[in-house]
Amino acid sequence: MKNPVGARTFTWAPSLAICVMVGSLLAFLPGGLFRFAWAKVVVVLIALGAGLLAGRANQGGRLPPSTMILLGAGSIVLLLAALLSPSPAAALFGRWPRYEGAVVLAVYAATLVLGAKVLGGTDSTSRWQVLHRALALASIPLAMICILESAGLRPLGGAADLRPGATLGNASDQGLVGVMIAGALALPSLQPGKSSWLLRTGCAAAVLIAVLSGSRAALLGLVAVVCVCTLGVFLARRPGKQSRKRTPTQGLTWNGMAIAGGSLAGLALLVVLIPGARDRLFYGDTVTGRWLLWQQTLEMAWEHPWFGVGPGGFVDVFPGYQTQQWAEQTGGDFPPDSPHSWLLQALLAGGIPLLLLAVLLAVSTIRTAVIRIRSAEGTQRNTLIGALAAVVGYGVGLLTGFTSPGTTPLAAFICGGLLATTVAASTQSHTSRLRQWFQSPPARTAATAAGALAVVGGLIFAVPAAVAEWPMAAGVSAAGNGDLAQAQRHFQAAQALRPWDSDTALLAAQAFAGPAAEGDPEAAARAVEWAKVSLARTPDSVEAGLALSIGYLNSGDIPAAKQQLDELVQRAPYTSALYVQRGIAWFGLGQPEQSIADLQTAAAQSPDSPVPWQVLARVYQRVGQDGKAAQTQEQADRLSAPQISLQEFPK
Repeated sequence: MKNPVGARTFTWAPSLAICVMVGSLLAFLPGGLFRFAWAKVVVVLIALGAGLLAGRANQGGRLPPSTMILLGAGSIVLLLAALLSPSPAAALFGRWPRYEGAVVLAVYAATLVLGAKVLGGTDSTSRWQVLHRALALASIPLAMICILESAGLRPLGGAADLRPGATLGNASDQGLVGVMIAGALALPSLQPGKSSWLLRTGCAAAVLIAVLSGSRAALLGLVAVVCVCTLGVFLARRPGKQSRKRTPTQGLTWNGMAIAGGSLAGLALLVVLIPGARDRLFYGDTVTGRWLLWQQTLEMAWEHPWFGVGPGGFVDVFPGYQTQQWAEQTGGDFPPDSPHSWLLQALLAGGIPLLLLAVLLAVSTIRTAVIRIRSAEGTQRNTLIGALAAVVGYGVGLLTGFTSPGTTPLAAFICGGLLATTVAASTQSHTSRLRQWFQSPPARTAATAAGALAVVGGLIFAVPAAVAEWPMAAGVSAAGNGDLAQAQRHFQAAQALRPWDSDTALLAAQAFAGPAAEGDPEAAARAVEWAKVSLARTPDSVEAGLALSIGYLNSGDIPAAKQQLDELVQRAPYTSALYVQRGIAWFGLGQPEQSIADLQTAAAQSPDSPVPWQVLARVYQRVGQDGKAAQTQEQADRLSAPQISLQEFPK
């Protein structure tokens, strides 16, 4: 049959798009400051470009109208929320480290469309097979990295005392990727075929990836995968009303179901045999901290019900809602940039309207997927059940997690393929003139051209943003080594590559604040310079305000530091670092009583931190209270490791 579009169709392009999309899981930027966000965005954009080469001959490879409507409405709500936020530009461009602004969110939506395009339509079976093989191949090196990291090695670099995340940069993201791969491969791996051994190996590796992450969200996602696969196969084996004839789908017997569920559940139990994962699972403080985070997030949402705090605004607003309990448990000096729940993330980013749209989109997705699964037969049904398991597992995991460029594109891609085929079954007749026009060659050509321009624009934005991570890392290193001139040049280079980014200035200010706190006046001046740039774009940033205060304090402008700290303490009364710095400022202004009071408050808010006690001991010594100075220093020594720094800064 002749191509109905009349345009060239690159038959290899869909497979290329699939492989590049899966390859984004392994992409990272060696030597960068934050190596995992922009590198993945760039690779996903390349996959989108490859998808455009597939042409428009893929019949049925489209998202349902309801999904498009909900996505469009959500985009409008997010745009309004960003424009109404205290920092509109920062909300539109995104905030460090995930930069989920207009560009990255558009990439998420585009991968949903791409999944529908290349995994839906008449040739969907072969393309799903390509996806399965690509996921299996990607899971093997990823699992090997995870095994090495669980043994204490750091093949990709990073601090030995931090939870690693392989090529995802975050343990929770690592776990969720394992969940999605396991869900997508669980049922296809049980079917006979040339690639069955590869798929089984990939599925086992994926479960291992999830378990080694030590993420409760990942373990919960694995449980969801087992439930969806088991329920889907059970319902598939029940004869329908129209036919009692045995179908290929019924080849998955109860023994097969037992293998699928038993393999996932059995491998999940490895958590009790892996010390790091076991300790993480049963470590109660993180559970308590998560509940506190959600409680305080709901209080924030109560005061910002309609449009939230805007995309990326959570990190600036949250310090004002911290409590004494939160401060005692976490120290309060490192504000989270997400509420760690996709429901609360939607509520705070766009208010109640966005939350309702997100819930409707989730319900619509499940409903459409179930309809499609019921209408499918044989291996295609197993494929769609696995896709639904992957998407549901990801959604369940996100109940205690957050979206990111490492996980969301893959989830959206699989979800797009899951939804796309419903269109083909319902659009052969009763086609409106408007739809006929959209399916005409000129319209398809225009859409492809617009998509190409969007991809090129995205790459023009994302590639320099990724490259900027190298001078950012060099700048932080140079500042830590005392080479302030070199650090300044590196930060200026990064700012030139990301002129839209407020957090480049914030990170530079924090890097200079470290040596400034040790008495370096040049570093203090640089900290003031960069902090002012950051505050001009994100005026509510407590982190930038703290860096500015440290710069003022150590450049001799103690009254300005004190005034800035007073404002910050009023906005974020349970952030211990503010009281430490204000205690130093009080002492510099000749008010030792107020200094001691602030330092005691800081010690009460951060009972596990030696910093307030160290500074307090010096104050006692300076005012001649040697007995209290000795007692306070003993407390600091009990809490501190050798050579502990007197300053700790976010990020």
